[in-house]
Amino acid sequence: MMKATIRTLAISALVFSFGSSTCAAVDVSVDFTEPEDARETLFDMWTVANRISPKNGANVRTGMTVNTVRMLGGIVEWGKNREKAERPNLAFDICTYDEENQQYIYHFDRLVNRINQIRKGGTEIYQIVLDQPPWAFQRGYTFIPDGERDGIHFRENERVSHYGNSLPPCDKKAYATFIKALMQHLVDVYGEDLVKTWRFRVGSEIETPEHWYGTEADFIEHFANTVTAIRSVLPDAIVGLHTRAPDFVYKKNNLGNYKREQIKSFAHGIIEYCHDNKIRYDFWGISDYPNITKEEERDPKAKYAKLFEPLVTHPKWLPGTIVDVEEFSVITSMSPLISSDTAQADTLKVALTDHFYTHGVQQVFQWGQRVGSDEPWPTKVFEGMVGKTRYQAKITSDAADIGAIIVKSTSDESIDAVLYHYNPSDLEAKDTNKIKLRLMTEFPAGTRVSFRKTLAVREQNKFNTFMDQPSSSSWLKMSSSKYGNATDSLNAAGKAQWEKYENPSSREWAQTEFTKTLPASNGGPGSIIVIETLLPVFSFEKIEVRRTR
Repeated sequence: MMKATIRTLAISALVFSFGSSTCAAVDVSVDFTEPEDARETLFDMWTVANRISPKNGANVRTGMTVNTVRMLGGIVEWGKNREKAERPNLAFDICTYDEENQQYIYHFDRLVNRINQIRKGGTEIYQIVLDQPPWAFQRGYTFIPDGERDGIHFRENERVSHYGNSLPPCDKKAYATFIKALMQHLVDVYGEDLVKTWRFRVGSEIETPEHWYGTEADFIEHFANTVTAIRSVLPDAIVGLHTRAPDFVYKKNNLGNYKREQIKSFAHGIIEYCHDNKIRYDFWGISDYPNITKEEERDPKAKYAKLFEPLVTHPKWLPGTIVDVEEFSVITSMSPLISSDTAQADTLKVALTDHFYTHGVQQVFQWGQRVGSDEPWPTKVFEGMVGKTRYQAKITSDAADIGAIIVKSTSDESIDAVLYHYNPSDLEAKDTNKIKLRLMTEFPAGTRVSFRKTLAVREQNKFNTFMDQPSSSSWLKMSSSKYGNATDSLNAAGKAQWEKYENPSSREWAQTEFTKTLPASNGGPGSIIVIETLLPVFSFEKIEVRRTR
Protein backbone atom coordinates (compact mmCIF):
# COMPACT_ATOMS: atom_id res chain seq x y z
CA MET A 1 0.00 0.00 0.00
CA MET A 2 2.82 2.41 0.94
CA LYS A 3 4.59 1.77 -2.38
CA ALA A 4 1.43 2.51 -4.37
CA THR A 5 0.82 5.70 -2.37
CA ILE A 6 4.36 6.91 -2.99
CA ARG A 7 3.96 6.13 -6.69
CA THR A 8 0.71 8.13 -6.88
CA LEU A 9 2.34 11.11 -5.17
CA ALA A 10 5.30 10.88 -7.55
CA ILE A 11 3.02 11.02 -10.59
CA SER A 12 1.18 14.02 -9.16
CA ALA A 13 4.49 15.82 -8.58
CA LEU A 14 5.56 14.93 -12.11
CA VAL A 15 2.38 16.43 -13.56
CA PHE A 16 2.73 19.67 -11.65
CA SER A 17 6.42 20.00 -12.55
CA PHE A 18 5.65 19.44 -16.23
CA GLY A 19 3.00 22.09 -16.64
CA SER A 20 4.08 25.69 -16.34
CA SER A 21 0.41 26.67 -16.17
CA THR A 22 -2.75 24.88 -15.14
CA CYS A 23 -5.80 25.91 -17.12
CA ALA A 24 -9.41 26.02 -15.96
CA ALA A 25 -11.14 22.69 -15.46
CA VAL A 26 -12.42 20.95 -18.57
CA ASP A 27 -15.66 18.99 -18.33
CA VAL A 28 -15.75 15.69 -20.23
CA SER A 29 -19.19 14.13 -19.95
CA VAL A 30 -20.87 11.02 -21.29
CA ASP A 31 -24.49 9.93 -20.87
CA PHE A 32 -24.78 6.15 -21.02
CA THR A 33 -28.56 6.41 -20.49
CA GLU A 34 -29.05 8.27 -23.77
CA PRO A 35 -29.37 5.79 -26.69
CA GLU A 36 -28.71 8.52 -29.24
CA ASP A 37 -25.22 9.02 -27.79
CA ALA A 38 -24.24 5.40 -28.50
CA ARG A 39 -21.87 4.98 -31.43
CA GLU A 40 -20.13 1.98 -33.00
CA THR A 41 -18.82 -1.09 -31.25
CA LEU A 42 -15.16 -0.30 -30.75
CA PHE A 43 -12.77 -2.30 -32.95
CA ASP A 44 -8.98 -2.43 -33.13
CA MET A 45 -7.82 -0.38 -36.12
CA TRP A 46 -4.12 -1.11 -35.52
CA THR A 47 -3.94 -4.82 -36.34
CA VAL A 48 -2.37 -4.91 -39.84
CA ALA A 49 1.39 -4.99 -40.44
CA ASN A 50 2.95 -4.36 -43.86
CA ARG A 51 5.54 -6.81 -45.15
CA ILE A 52 7.45 -6.56 -48.42
CA SER A 53 7.99 -9.79 -50.40
CA PRO A 54 8.16 -12.12 -47.37
CA LYS A 55 9.57 -15.57 -48.15
CA ASN A 56 10.11 -17.03 -44.67
CA GLY A 57 7.02 -15.94 -42.79
CA ALA A 58 5.62 -12.58 -41.81
CA ASN A 59 7.71 -12.11 -38.64
CA VAL A 60 5.00 -10.06 -36.93
CA ARG A 61 4.09 -10.11 -33.27
CA THR A 62 1.17 -12.15 -31.98
CA GLY A 63 -2.22 -10.65 -32.69
CA MET A 64 -1.29 -8.91 -35.93
CA THR A 65 -2.47 -9.81 -39.42
CA VAL A 66 -0.37 -9.08 -42.48
CA ASN A 67 -0.58 -7.11 -45.71
CA THR A 68 1.87 -8.68 -48.16
CA VAL A 69 3.39 -6.27 -50.69
CA ARG A 70 5.06 -7.33 -53.96
CA MET A 71 4.28 -11.02 -53.54
CA LEU A 72 3.80 -11.88 -57.23
CA GLY A 73 7.25 -10.90 -58.45
CA GLY A 74 8.53 -7.96 -60.44
CA ILE A 75 11.10 -7.14 -57.74
CA VAL A 76 14.80 -6.31 -57.96
CA GLU A 77 17.73 -8.23 -56.52
CA TRP A 78 19.48 -7.22 -53.32
CA GLY A 79 23.23 -7.21 -52.82
CA LYS A 80 25.11 -8.77 -49.92
CA ASN A 81 25.07 -5.48 -48.01
CA ARG A 82 21.33 -4.98 -48.52
CA GLU A 83 21.82 -2.53 -51.37
CA LYS A 84 19.46 -2.80 -54.30
CA ALA A 85 20.84 -3.99 -57.61
CA GLU A 86 19.56 -2.61 -60.89
CA ARG A 87 18.49 -6.00 -62.21
CA PRO A 88 15.31 -8.09 -62.05
CA ASN A 89 14.96 -10.93 -59.55
CA LEU A 90 13.39 -13.49 -61.87
CA ALA A 91 13.60 -16.30 -59.32
CA PHE A 92 10.90 -14.58 -57.25
CA ASP A 93 8.41 -14.28 -60.14
CA ILE A 94 5.33 -16.50 -60.20
CA CYS A 95 5.05 -16.06 -63.97
CA THR A 96 7.80 -16.26 -66.58
CA TYR A 97 7.85 -16.51 -70.37
CA ASP A 98 9.15 -19.48 -72.33
CA GLU A 99 10.59 -17.95 -75.50
CA GLU A 100 11.18 -21.33 -77.14
CA ASN A 101 7.57 -22.44 -76.80
CA GLN A 102 6.13 -18.93 -76.90
CA GLN A 103 4.02 -19.26 -73.77
CA TYR A 104 3.70 -17.93 -70.23
CA ILE A 105 4.69 -20.36 -67.48
CA TYR A 106 3.05 -20.09 -64.05
CA HIS A 107 5.00 -20.82 -60.88
CA PHE A 108 2.18 -20.58 -58.37
CA ASP A 109 4.00 -22.97 -56.04
CA ARG A 110 6.36 -20.09 -55.19
CA LEU A 111 3.48 -17.96 -53.95
CA VAL A 112 1.85 -20.86 -52.12
CA ASN A 113 5.14 -21.55 -50.31
CA ARG A 114 5.31 -17.91 -49.20
CA ILE A 115 1.71 -17.91 -48.00
CA ASN A 116 2.19 -21.22 -46.19
CA GLN A 117 5.24 -19.88 -44.36
CA ILE A 118 3.17 -16.94 -43.14
CA ARG A 119 0.27 -19.11 -41.99
CA LYS A 120 2.61 -21.68 -40.43
CA GLY A 121 3.84 -18.94 -38.13
CA GLY A 122 0.30 -18.34 -36.91
CA THR A 123 -0.27 -15.10 -38.82
CA GLU A 124 -3.40 -14.61 -40.87
CA ILE A 125 -3.39 -13.01 -44.30
CA TYR A 126 -5.31 -9.74 -44.29
CA GLN A 127 -4.42 -8.53 -47.76
CA ILE A 128 -2.36 -9.52 -50.79
CA VAL A 129 -1.10 -6.69 -52.98
CA LEU A 130 -1.11 -7.64 -56.67
CA ASP A 131 2.02 -5.72 -57.58
CA GLN A 132 4.51 -5.48 -59.07
CA PRO A 133 3.55 -7.33 -62.28
CA PRO A 134 6.04 -10.16 -62.95
CA TRP A 135 8.85 -9.17 -65.30
CA ALA A 136 7.47 -11.36 -68.08
CA PHE A 137 4.72 -8.81 -68.67
CA GLN A 138 7.26 -6.28 -69.96
CA ARG A 139 7.56 -8.53 -72.99
CA GLY A 140 6.47 -6.64 -76.09
CA TYR A 141 7.68 -3.19 -75.03
CA THR A 142 10.20 -1.19 -77.05
CA PHE A 143 12.26 1.18 -74.92
CA ILE A 144 13.72 4.45 -76.12
CA PRO A 145 16.88 6.12 -74.71
CA ASP A 146 16.83 7.96 -71.39
CA GLY A 147 15.82 11.58 -71.70
CA GLU A 148 13.85 11.10 -74.92
CA ARG A 149 10.08 11.31 -75.07
CA ASP A 150 7.81 10.36 -77.96
CA GLY A 151 4.50 9.94 -76.12
CA ILE A 152 4.36 6.26 -77.06
CA HIS A 153 7.26 4.32 -75.56
CA PHE A 154 8.74 4.03 -72.09
CA ARG A 155 12.38 5.03 -71.54
CA GLU A 156 15.28 2.73 -70.65
CA ASN A 157 15.47 4.22 -67.15
CA GLU A 158 11.85 3.15 -66.60
CA ARG A 159 12.57 -0.51 -67.37
CA VAL A 160 13.66 -1.11 -63.74
CA SER A 161 12.41 1.22 -60.99
CA HIS A 162 13.36 1.53 -57.34
CA TYR A 163 10.58 -0.95 -56.57
CA GLY A 164 11.01 -3.21 -59.59
CA ASN A 165 8.66 -3.51 -62.54
CA SER A 166 6.52 -0.37 -62.45
CA LEU A 167 5.14 -0.66 -65.97
CA PRO A 168 1.61 -1.65 -67.00
CA PRO A 169 1.47 -5.19 -68.41
CA CYS A 170 2.10 -4.93 -72.14
CA ASP A 171 -0.17 -7.86 -73.04
CA LYS A 172 -3.37 -7.04 -71.14
CA LYS A 173 -5.17 -10.18 -72.25
CA ALA A 174 -2.32 -12.42 -71.10
CA TYR A 175 -2.24 -10.61 -67.76
CA ALA A 176 -5.98 -11.14 -67.25
CA THR A 177 -5.52 -14.84 -68.03
CA PHE A 178 -2.70 -14.98 -65.49
CA ILE A 179 -4.82 -13.34 -62.76
CA LYS A 180 -7.70 -15.72 -63.45
CA ALA A 181 -5.39 -18.71 -63.18
CA LEU A 182 -3.85 -17.31 -60.00
CA MET A 183 -7.22 -16.82 -58.32
CA GLN A 184 -8.38 -20.29 -59.33
CA HIS A 185 -5.19 -21.79 -57.92
CA LEU A 186 -5.66 -19.99 -54.60
CA VAL A 187 -9.24 -21.25 -54.40
CA ASP A 188 -8.13 -24.80 -55.24
CA VAL A 189 -5.41 -24.77 -52.57
CA TYR A 190 -7.06 -22.83 -49.74
CA GLY A 191 -10.76 -23.10 -50.46
CA GLU A 192 -13.21 -20.44 -51.54
CA ASP A 193 -14.35 -19.58 -48.01
CA LEU A 194 -10.84 -18.64 -46.86
CA VAL A 195 -9.81 -16.78 -50.02
CA LYS A 196 -13.00 -14.72 -49.81
CA THR A 197 -11.76 -13.35 -46.46
CA TRP A 198 -8.51 -12.08 -48.01
CA ARG A 199 -8.40 -8.65 -49.58
CA PHE A 200 -6.68 -8.09 -52.93
CA ARG A 201 -5.18 -4.69 -53.64
CA VAL A 202 -4.28 -3.39 -57.07
CA GLY A 203 -1.33 -1.02 -56.88
CA SER A 204 0.61 0.86 -54.22
CA GLU A 205 0.53 4.67 -54.09
CA ILE A 206 -0.01 4.41 -57.81
CA GLU A 207 0.51 8.07 -58.67
CA THR A 208 4.12 7.86 -57.46
CA PRO A 209 6.27 7.38 -60.61
CA GLU A 210 8.55 4.77 -59.04
CA HIS A 211 5.44 2.72 -58.27
CA TRP A 212 3.73 3.30 -61.63
CA TYR A 213 5.29 4.80 -64.73
CA GLY A 214 2.07 4.59 -66.69
CA THR A 215 -0.57 7.28 -67.07
CA GLU A 216 -3.86 7.66 -65.23
CA ALA A 217 -5.63 6.06 -68.19
CA ASP A 218 -3.13 3.18 -68.15
CA PHE A 219 -3.87 2.50 -64.50
CA ILE A 220 -7.63 2.71 -64.87
CA GLU A 221 -7.44 0.15 -67.68
CA HIS A 222 -5.14 -2.04 -65.56
CA PHE A 223 -7.40 -1.79 -62.51
CA ALA A 224 -10.55 -2.64 -64.45
CA ASN A 225 -8.79 -5.52 -66.22
CA THR A 226 -7.51 -6.95 -62.92
CA VAL A 227 -10.79 -6.57 -61.02
CA THR A 228 -12.75 -8.19 -63.85
CA ALA A 229 -10.32 -11.12 -63.97
CA ILE A 230 -10.45 -11.66 -60.20
CA ARG A 231 -14.24 -11.59 -60.04
CA SER A 232 -14.64 -13.91 -63.02
CA VAL A 233 -13.32 -16.59 -60.64
CA LEU A 234 -14.49 -15.25 -57.29
CA PRO A 235 -17.44 -12.85 -57.68
CA ASP A 236 -17.41 -11.94 -53.98
CA ALA A 237 -13.67 -11.25 -53.81
CA ILE A 238 -12.71 -8.17 -51.79
CA VAL A 239 -10.79 -5.91 -54.16
CA GLY A 240 -9.56 -2.34 -53.81
CA LEU A 241 -6.69 0.02 -54.47
CA HIS A 242 -4.12 2.33 -52.88
CA THR A 243 -3.57 5.88 -54.09
CA ARG A 244 -2.00 9.12 -52.95
CA ALA A 245 -4.17 11.79 -51.33
CA PRO A 246 -6.78 13.34 -53.66
CA ASP A 247 -4.87 16.65 -53.81
CA PHE A 248 -1.56 14.99 -54.73
CA VAL A 249 0.63 16.65 -57.36
CA TYR A 250 4.10 15.27 -58.10
CA LYS A 251 6.57 18.10 -57.58
CA LYS A 252 10.00 16.51 -57.97
CA ASN A 253 9.96 17.43 -61.64
CA ASN A 254 7.57 19.17 -63.99
CA LEU A 255 8.33 17.05 -67.05
CA GLY A 256 5.34 14.78 -66.58
CA ASN A 257 5.01 11.11 -67.50
CA TYR A 258 6.04 9.41 -70.73
CA LYS A 259 3.12 11.12 -72.48
CA ARG A 260 4.05 14.54 -71.06
CA GLU A 261 0.98 14.55 -68.80
CA GLN A 262 1.21 16.19 -65.40
CA ILE A 263 1.60 13.58 -62.64
CA LYS A 264 -1.18 14.07 -60.11
CA SER A 265 -3.92 12.19 -58.28
CA PHE A 266 -5.81 9.57 -60.28
CA ALA A 267 -8.66 9.48 -57.75
CA HIS A 268 -11.40 11.37 -59.56
CA GLY A 269 -10.75 9.59 -62.84
CA ILE A 270 -10.90 6.18 -61.16
CA ILE A 271 -14.12 7.00 -59.31
CA GLU A 272 -15.84 8.26 -62.44
CA TYR A 273 -14.71 5.37 -64.64
CA CYS A 274 -15.71 2.73 -62.10
CA HIS A 275 -19.13 4.33 -61.62
CA ASP A 276 -19.80 4.64 -65.34
CA ASN A 277 -18.59 1.10 -66.10
CA LYS A 278 -19.97 -0.67 -63.01
CA ILE A 279 -16.55 -1.65 -61.65
CA ARG A 280 -16.84 -2.31 -57.91
CA TYR A 281 -14.08 -1.39 -55.48
CA ASP A 282 -14.56 -2.56 -51.89
CA PHE A 283 -11.88 -0.51 -50.18
CA TRP A 284 -9.69 2.50 -50.87
CA GLY A 285 -6.37 3.00 -49.13
CA ILE A 286 -4.23 6.12 -48.80
CA SER A 287 -0.83 6.60 -47.14
CA ASP A 288 -0.12 9.09 -44.38
CA TYR A 289 3.34 9.96 -43.09
CA PRO A 290 2.70 13.04 -40.93
CA ASN A 291 5.88 14.98 -40.20
CA ILE A 292 5.71 15.87 -36.51
CA THR A 293 7.88 18.96 -37.13
CA LYS A 294 5.36 20.44 -39.61
CA GLU A 295 2.24 21.99 -38.10
CA GLU A 296 0.15 21.51 -41.23
CA GLU A 297 0.82 17.74 -41.19
CA ARG A 298 0.42 16.98 -37.49
CA ASP A 299 -3.15 18.23 -36.96
CA PRO A 300 -5.30 15.10 -36.48
CA LYS A 301 -8.57 16.96 -37.01
CA ALA A 302 -7.55 17.86 -40.56
CA LYS A 303 -6.67 14.32 -41.66
CA TYR A 304 -10.04 12.98 -42.81
CA ALA A 305 -10.81 16.18 -44.71
CA LYS A 306 -7.52 15.93 -46.58
CA LEU A 307 -7.26 12.19 -47.16
CA PHE A 308 -10.80 10.93 -47.64
CA GLU A 309 -13.48 13.61 -47.74
CA PRO A 310 -12.85 14.55 -51.41
CA LEU A 311 -13.37 10.87 -52.26
CA VAL A 312 -16.51 10.08 -50.27
CA THR A 313 -18.21 13.35 -51.27
CA HIS A 314 -17.60 12.77 -54.98
CA PRO A 315 -21.03 12.36 -56.61
CA LYS A 316 -19.94 9.08 -58.22
CA TRP A 317 -18.29 7.58 -55.12
CA LEU A 318 -19.42 4.01 -54.39
CA PRO A 319 -21.31 4.10 -51.06
CA GLY A 320 -20.19 1.56 -48.49
CA THR A 321 -16.56 1.54 -49.64
CA ILE A 322 -14.13 0.98 -46.76
CA VAL A 323 -11.42 3.62 -46.35
CA ASP A 324 -8.05 2.78 -44.78
CA VAL A 325 -4.66 4.31 -44.13
CA GLU A 326 -2.50 1.62 -45.74
CA GLU A 327 0.91 3.04 -44.87
CA PHE A 328 1.46 5.07 -41.73
CA SER A 329 4.26 6.41 -39.59
CA VAL A 330 4.82 9.63 -37.66
CA ILE A 331 8.13 10.93 -39.01
CA THR A 332 10.64 13.78 -38.93
CA SER A 333 12.02 13.05 -42.40
CA MET A 334 10.80 11.16 -45.46
CA SER A 335 14.16 10.90 -47.21
CA PRO A 336 15.74 9.28 -45.36
CA LEU A 337 12.73 7.89 -43.51
CA ILE A 338 13.08 8.74 -39.81
CA SER A 339 10.21 7.95 -37.46
CA SER A 340 9.39 9.95 -34.35
CA ASP A 341 9.73 8.18 -31.00
CA THR A 342 8.38 10.97 -28.81
CA ALA A 343 5.46 11.77 -26.53
CA GLN A 344 4.26 14.22 -29.18
CA ALA A 345 4.06 11.41 -31.76
CA ASP A 346 2.46 9.01 -29.28
CA THR A 347 -0.28 11.47 -28.39
CA LEU A 348 -0.85 12.23 -32.07
CA LYS A 349 -1.55 8.52 -32.65
CA VAL A 350 -4.15 8.50 -29.88
CA ALA A 351 -5.76 11.67 -31.25
CA LEU A 352 -5.77 10.20 -34.77
CA THR A 353 -7.42 7.03 -33.47
CA ASP A 354 -10.23 9.16 -32.04
CA HIS A 355 -10.54 11.14 -35.27
CA PHE A 356 -10.56 8.03 -37.45
CA TYR A 357 -13.15 6.27 -35.27
CA THR A 358 -15.38 9.32 -35.60
CA HIS A 359 -15.13 9.30 -39.40
CA GLY A 360 -15.30 5.55 -40.05
CA VAL A 361 -11.71 4.79 -41.08
CA GLN A 362 -11.29 1.02 -40.66
CA GLN A 363 -7.59 0.21 -40.41
CA VAL A 364 -4.21 1.92 -40.11
CA PHE A 365 -1.47 -0.32 -41.55
CA GLN A 366 1.89 -0.13 -39.78
CA TRP A 367 5.50 -1.02 -40.49
CA GLY A 368 7.59 -2.89 -37.93
CA GLN A 369 5.58 -4.78 -35.28
CA ARG A 370 8.03 -7.67 -35.44
CA VAL A 371 8.15 -10.88 -33.41
CA GLY A 372 9.55 -10.17 -29.96
CA SER A 373 8.50 -6.53 -29.97
CA ASP A 374 5.96 -5.13 -27.54
CA GLU A 375 2.86 -3.40 -28.78
CA PRO A 376 3.36 0.36 -28.37
CA TRP A 377 1.24 1.83 -25.58
CA PRO A 378 -0.50 4.41 -27.86
CA THR A 379 -2.29 1.50 -29.55
CA LYS A 380 -2.23 -1.03 -26.70
CA VAL A 381 -4.04 1.49 -24.50
CA PHE A 382 -7.26 0.42 -26.25
CA GLU A 383 -6.80 -3.19 -25.18
CA GLY A 384 -9.81 -4.26 -23.16
CA MET A 385 -12.02 -1.66 -24.86
CA VAL A 386 -12.54 -3.56 -28.11
CA GLY A 387 -16.05 -5.00 -28.40
CA LYS A 388 -17.59 -2.43 -26.07
CA THR A 389 -19.94 0.32 -27.22
CA ARG A 390 -18.44 3.74 -27.75
CA TYR A 391 -20.42 6.77 -26.57
CA GLN A 392 -20.17 10.33 -27.75
CA ALA A 393 -18.25 12.47 -25.27
CA LYS A 394 -19.22 16.10 -24.76
CA ILE A 395 -16.24 18.31 -23.97
CA THR A 396 -16.12 21.94 -22.86
CA SER A 397 -16.41 23.85 -26.13
CA ASP A 398 -13.22 25.89 -25.73
CA ALA A 399 -11.04 22.86 -24.87
CA ALA A 400 -9.89 22.18 -28.42
CA ASP A 401 -6.80 20.22 -27.37
CA ILE A 402 -8.66 17.71 -25.15
CA GLY A 403 -10.22 14.54 -26.54
CA ALA A 404 -11.79 11.36 -25.20
CA ILE A 405 -12.65 7.84 -26.31
CA ILE A 406 -15.12 6.31 -23.84
CA VAL A 407 -16.79 2.89 -23.98
CA LYS A 408 -19.16 0.80 -21.88
CA SER A 409 -19.72 -2.94 -21.88
CA THR A 410 -23.26 -4.26 -22.25
CA SER A 411 -22.37 -7.50 -20.45
CA ASP A 412 -20.59 -6.46 -17.24
CA GLU A 413 -21.25 -2.69 -17.12
CA SER A 414 -17.52 -1.93 -17.15
CA ILE A 415 -16.50 1.53 -18.36
CA ASP A 416 -13.19 2.53 -19.96
CA ALA A 417 -12.01 5.99 -20.93
CA VAL A 418 -8.94 7.25 -22.76
CA LEU A 419 -8.42 10.98 -22.30
CA TYR A 420 -5.74 12.85 -24.25
CA HIS A 421 -4.23 16.32 -24.46
CA TYR A 422 -2.64 17.12 -27.82
CA ASN A 423 -1.61 20.54 -29.10
CA PRO A 424 -0.76 20.55 -32.83
CA SER A 425 0.29 24.20 -32.87
CA ASP A 426 3.17 24.06 -30.36
CA LEU A 427 5.39 21.02 -29.77
CA GLU A 428 7.00 22.74 -26.79
CA ALA A 429 3.76 23.70 -25.00
CA LYS A 430 3.85 23.16 -21.22
CA ASP A 431 0.27 23.63 -20.00
CA THR A 432 -1.75 21.19 -17.92
CA ASN A 433 -5.54 20.84 -17.84
CA LYS A 434 -7.69 19.81 -14.92
CA ILE A 435 -10.22 17.29 -16.18
CA LYS A 436 -13.55 16.53 -14.57
CA LEU A 437 -14.92 13.31 -16.07
CA ARG A 438 -18.69 12.93 -15.57
CA LEU A 439 -20.28 9.58 -16.42
CA MET A 440 -24.08 9.42 -16.34
CA THR A 441 -25.07 5.80 -15.68
CA GLU A 442 -28.14 3.70 -15.00
CA PHE A 443 -26.69 2.67 -11.64
CA PRO A 444 -28.79 3.61 -8.59
CA ALA A 445 -27.43 6.59 -6.65
CA GLY A 446 -24.94 5.47 -4.03
CA THR A 447 -23.62 2.55 -6.09
CA ARG A 448 -20.04 1.75 -5.12
CA VAL A 449 -17.53 1.76 -8.01
CA SER A 450 -13.78 1.36 -8.29
CA PHE A 451 -11.48 3.07 -10.74
CA ARG A 452 -7.80 3.04 -11.59
CA LYS A 453 -5.72 5.27 -13.85
CA THR A 454 -2.48 5.12 -15.79
CA LEU A 455 -1.01 8.29 -17.25
CA ALA A 456 1.49 8.44 -20.13
CA VAL A 457 3.41 11.73 -20.00
CA ARG A 458 6.40 13.28 -21.72
CA GLU A 459 8.73 12.62 -18.76
CA GLN A 460 8.29 8.88 -19.30
CA ASN A 461 9.47 9.05 -22.92
CA LYS A 462 13.13 8.09 -23.04
CA PHE A 463 14.02 9.96 -26.23
CA ASN A 464 12.31 13.16 -25.05
CA THR A 465 14.12 13.19 -21.72
CA PHE A 466 17.41 12.20 -23.38
CA MET A 467 17.13 15.19 -25.71
CA ASP A 468 16.31 17.48 -22.77
CA GLN A 469 19.90 17.17 -21.56
CA PRO A 470 22.17 20.23 -21.97
CA SER A 471 24.54 18.70 -24.56
CA SER A 472 21.91 16.87 -26.59
CA SER A 473 22.07 19.07 -29.70
CA SER A 474 25.67 17.94 -30.29
CA TRP A 475 24.52 14.31 -30.34
CA LEU A 476 22.29 14.70 -33.39
CA LYS A 477 23.30 13.87 -36.94
CA MET A 478 23.46 16.78 -39.34
CA SER A 479 19.90 17.93 -40.22
CA SER A 480 18.34 15.46 -37.76
CA SER A 481 15.58 16.49 -35.38
CA LYS A 482 15.28 16.16 -31.63
CA TYR A 483 11.81 14.72 -32.32
CA GLY A 484 13.23 11.70 -34.18
CA ASN A 485 14.52 8.45 -32.68
CA ALA A 486 17.77 7.14 -31.23
CA THR A 487 18.62 4.71 -34.04
CA ASP A 488 18.26 7.14 -36.95
CA SER A 489 18.78 10.60 -35.43
CA LEU A 490 21.84 10.24 -33.19
CA ASN A 491 25.47 10.41 -34.29
CA ALA A 492 28.16 8.13 -32.87
CA ALA A 493 28.67 10.28 -29.77
CA GLY A 494 24.94 10.44 -29.21
CA LYS A 495 24.54 6.68 -29.50
CA ALA A 496 27.32 6.16 -26.98
CA GLN A 497 25.49 8.42 -24.55
CA TRP A 498 22.18 6.70 -25.33
CA GLU A 499 23.60 3.31 -24.37
CA LYS A 500 24.42 4.65 -20.91
CA TYR A 501 21.18 6.57 -20.44
CA GLU A 502 18.42 5.33 -18.13
CA ASN A 503 14.99 6.89 -18.31
CA PRO A 504 14.18 8.44 -14.93
CA SER A 505 10.47 7.62 -15.01
CA SER A 506 8.12 4.90 -16.23
CA ARG A 507 4.38 4.50 -16.64
CA GLU A 508 2.52 2.44 -14.05
CA TRP A 509 -1.05 1.98 -12.87
CA ALA A 510 -1.92 4.19 -9.91
CA GLN A 511 -3.56 2.76 -6.81
CA THR A 512 -7.19 1.65 -7.27
CA GLU A 513 -9.66 4.11 -5.74
CA PHE A 514 -13.28 3.72 -4.66
CA THR A 515 -16.19 6.12 -4.76
CA LYS A 516 -19.99 6.17 -4.76
CA THR A 517 -22.17 7.46 -7.55
CA LEU A 518 -24.02 10.74 -7.07
CA PRO A 519 -27.73 11.38 -7.70
CA ALA A 520 -28.63 12.49 -11.22
CA SER A 521 -28.66 16.27 -11.51
CA ASN A 522 -32.23 16.25 -12.85
CA GLY A 523 -33.50 14.20 -9.93
CA GLY A 524 -34.41 11.33 -12.22
CA PRO A 525 -33.26 7.71 -12.25
CA GLY A 526 -29.61 6.78 -12.64
CA SER A 527 -26.55 8.36 -11.11
CA ILE A 528 -23.31 10.15 -11.96
CA ILE A 529 -19.71 9.04 -11.50
CA VAL A 530 -17.30 11.98 -11.14
CA ILE A 531 -13.54 11.47 -11.51
CA GLU A 532 -11.04 14.32 -11.46
CA THR A 533 -7.58 14.16 -12.99
CA LEU A 534 -4.74 16.29 -14.37
CA LEU A 535 -3.70 16.01 -18.01
CA PRO A 536 -0.44 17.67 -19.16
CA VAL A 537 -0.06 18.52 -22.82
CA PHE A 538 1.20 15.58 -24.92
CA SER A 539 -0.14 13.02 -22.49
CA PHE A 540 -2.95 10.50 -22.46
CA GLU A 541 -4.57 8.63 -19.61
CA LYS A 542 -6.57 5.44 -19.40
CA ILE A 543 -9.22 5.16 -16.70
CA GLU A 544 -10.94 1.85 -15.94
CA VAL A 545 -14.19 2.03 -13.96
CA ARG A 546 -15.82 -1.09 -12.49
CA ARG A 547 -19.02 -1.53 -10.53
CA THR A 548 -18.34 -3.32 -7.23
CA ARG A 549 -20.87 -5.82 -5.94
